[in-house]
Amino acid sequence: MLSELFAHKDYVRILHAVRRKPMRFGALQEELGLNPAQVDRAAKFLCKGLLIVPRVVPSEKGRLLVEYEIGRRGKAFLDLFKAFRADASRRKAELGESITAELQSFTR
Repeated sequence: MLSELFAHKDYVRILHAVRRKPMRFGALQEELGLNPAQVDRAAKFLCKGLLIVPRVVPSEKGRLLVEYEIGRRGKAFLDLFKAFRADASRRKAELGESITAELQSFTR
């Protein structure tokens, strides 16, 4: 599971986005500049791993909307990722600028 998370930067970016605030599919797509297939693939993977949790919220028009929020596993992963990224930044001289920049790009 971890290797797949790191293999798809969009998965980590979606985790960061829903940690800030619960978001709907379209909002994730717009905020992160992703296409629907990318968001769909990431949402399915993240939900299956319980990293994000879909919840149904009513709308003003009476429709039910799905919003994604961070799950406990997702919070734990992001905490680990933050520590990993911070340690990589401290070791920039050994790792090189390109590796630390790549790790920083996961949150953009």
